[in-house]
Amino acid sequence: MSANPEDVIENSTKGFVSERGPFVINANPPVKAPHTREEVDAQFDKAADAFDHESLAAEFGSEEARQKVAEMVRALTPGTSTTMLLWQGGANGMSLSHNWFGPNFPLFRHSHPRFGDCLYYVVGGELEMGTRQLGRGSTIFLPNGQPYKFTAGPDGVEVLEFRAGGGDEKASGTIVKETSLDAIQQIIDRCHEVDSEWQAPKRMGDLVRREQDTDDEAAE
Repeated sequence: MSANPEDVIENSTKGFVSERGPFVINANPPVKAPHTREEVDAQFDKAADAFDHESLAAEFGSEEARQKVAEMVRALTPGTSTTMLLWQGGANGMSLSHNWFGPNFPLFRHSHPRFGDCLYYVVGGELEMGTRQLGRGSTIFLPNGQPYKFTAGPDGVEVLEFRAGGGDEKASGTIVKETSLDAIQQIIDRCHEVDSEWQAPKRMGDLVRREQDTDDEAAE
């Protein structure tokens, strides 16, 4: 009688525990659908709460900054989704998420000092960071707290986001690093120009499949 493969795996991993936790397998989850603007509208007065915008408030006024950041959150919301694949928590816990950004999505300048160093891997599509066009297979390493922004390519982009802990647990999760309300308004305006193109993938890697289909057609 053959052994159950799952029992073999479980028995072979007993005693192997790191500071980040024990052996674990997470089956592939479905892609999480983006939130809607209607969901944001229902709690609009809280839309800016998760985004530290103290520098904007200090320069342009608390209510003005809070309102503009909330408007930006509302504009961006249907163009992105995050599906958590692994979350260990704790100071040195690892995390891995799948992130989708719709065509021409304008990600605002921000930082995440609470969560540690970050590694992005481009699964499909492309993004523009500064003057660089980064396609499938590209990586971006961000030291903890480094501000960054990018714009998704014309077909959108799928990325894997790896973090290995080491952040400042007392720091803000997300800090808005745009320097003016006008800059935020430009992001809002751009969202409304391109949001008709936003359609989230049903499966992880859909952009890769579309690229492969295009390559196959070109080769025929």
